[in-house]
Amino acid sequence: MADKHDGERHIQSVFRALKILECVAENDNLISLTEISQKMGLSKSTTHGLIATLEKYGYMQQDPITGKYALGLKTFELGQAYASNLDVREIAMPDLRELSSVYQETAHLAVLSGDEVVYIDKVDGSRSIGIRSRIGGRNPAYCTGVGKVLLSGLNESKIQEMYKNKQFQKFTKNTVADVPTLLQQIQRIREMGYAFDMEEIEPDLQCVAAPIWDSQGTVIAAISLSGPANRFRNIEQITQDVVKAAEQISVRLGYKRKTSFAK
Repeated sequence: MADKHDGERHIQSVFRALKILECVAENDNLISLTEISQKMGLSKSTTHGLIATLEKYGYMQQDPITGKYALGLKTFELGQAYASNLDVREIAMPDLRELSSVYQETAHLAVLSGDEVVYIDKVDGSRSIGIRSRIGGRNPAYCTGVGKVLLSGLNESKIQEMYKNKQFQKFTKNTVADVPTLLQQIQRIREMGYAFDMEEIEPDLQCVAAPIWDSQGTVIAAISLSGPANRFRNIEQITQDVVKAAEQISVRLGYKRKTSFAK
């Protein structure tokens, strides 16, 4: 049986089966037949028939004790297949261009490599100044916005091990001087959901950075907007836009957003 939806022809049973999968996912798995039936607005017999088909082919599974349903292994396999084809650079580029265009400053995309950040993409704005970054270039993680955001995705013991017996080079008077101070900053970054570089690696250079999450909730990259301190007076609005862009990229990578840090 087919129906019309948004002006196109759809197979009703397929549409309903897909909506059941979405229903289970939105309820964090383990949901009863009755609950699915009610949420879908379908009879129990119709709902059971659809679930039985999904279960037969591995897209749903039933808990033998509670009788409730969860997503099956096949959905995970499909998700992994999708994720493996995602290129964070390609997905992030529209947002990098948008940030750079709106503020006419430099937008970066970076990942963590040891205790350094590697810039894997960059868009220069029309007012961009000569920033010491290039695609493929590296900077210390402890004194850059993207670096501290990326470090916030690690646990404290990992960070302590990373900087064990290492001295922090002082690039400016604002550069963090030791691990305890860095850990305090990182904890604050976790709470806020974004990081600042307030002239910590270059005099007169400021930066706002935010994390990019993958489908497993892991921080895999970071984006930032960088520019002269005298052009970052509206830092609250810049922060909101950078966080929003990072969230949009994360969602396109499969991240299930639970909390928005954007105001």
